[in-house]
Amino acid sequence: MDAGALFVRDGDGYVATECTQGAWDPRHANGGSTLALLGQVLDTVPTLVPMTVSRMTADLVRPLPVGRRLTVEPTVVREGKKIQLVDLHLLVDGELHARASALRLRDADLSALDGLPTGAPADGGSPLVPPEEVPSLRESASPARGFLRGVDMRYAPSREGSTTGLWIRLEVPVVAGEPVRPSARLAVSFDYANNMGVDFGAATASTINPDVSAHVLRQQTGEWVAITGLTRFTPTLGRGVVRAALHDGDGVFAEVTIGQLVQPLPR
Repeated sequence: MDAGALFVRDGDGYVATECTQGAWDPRHANGGSTLALLGQVLDTVPTLVPMTVSRMTADLVRPLPVGRRLTVEPTVVREGKKIQLVDLHLLVDGELHARASALRLRDADLSALDGLPTGAPADGGSPLVPPEEVPSLRESASPARGFLRGVDMRYAPSREGSTTGLWIRLEVPVVAGEPVRPSARLAVSFDYANNMGVDFGAATASTINPDVSAHVLRQQTGEWVAITGLTRFTPTLGRGVVRAALHDGDGVFAEVTIGQLVQPLPR
């Protein structure tokens, strides 16, 4: 099923299309698509005052099957005028496949106040070479299939040439026939921070990421997101941790951490 969207409606549920297919197994959706749907549903939950996401943590406990009906059940755990905490459970045939906890904080313009604390200055943009100057991964995947139909991905060196990061842009609606909601546009990028700074080459192992957590400074501006960061491994435990920053044209707007399980490749 390929409806030019990540998911299609099925009554009060959804079905993942071919645009969600992951790189490891075409039967399963990639984590970015799963997070995008959770963000899309999150923004249907009303708030008492204007609020936006401050933190989103997701546990990806089972692969999300492509082509099967699923449901997302949101529950408001804490309601207030300063904070709201929402749990979201993604179920297939009543079985939990992913869950997320989203913290939303009230929005208020305090820029006119004197004496506000100051932190790191705005970056003023991405440290990577612009996306129009680097090739899309679609050019090396002919025909482009799976998740490369849903997103445009481009590896790019830093402007100084010292490191490499990733550009990503959502290309299709999250749900067919519906506008992409702000939290969905944010969340789709979180999972793509996985394995930042890693060159697998002729590696004998791969990684899966059972959890993703992001702290959001502000809403994303523009369509393209630049992801930079690094991954650390502990071979004696078979684990890794990713820490990455998400940039748009105005600078860093979110930071992401990902836990990894390192697995030997079949021989």
